Amino acid sequence: MKIMALFDESGKIQALFHPSQDPGAPRINFRPAAGHRAETLDVPAEFQHLKPAQLHAAVKVELHKGAPHLVAHKQ
Repeated sequence: MKIMALFDESGKIQALFHPSQDPGAPRINFRPAAGHRAETLDVPAEFQHLKPAQLHAAVKVELHKGAPHLVAHKQ
């Protein structure tokens, strides 16, 4: 499963969007402000069972080890 994420330089997610593969589904594009980025990322298997709000709270974007990817957000 893939998700579009808008995040800041620390990896904190500001917004998530679950793109659909249906032909008539809505499409959006994030327009990041200075200091923010938008990427389409793979959701790791251990998080795929979460509802969108739970996913938002559970993950952050790791920026320091290769390509951006989702990791557990340590509270």
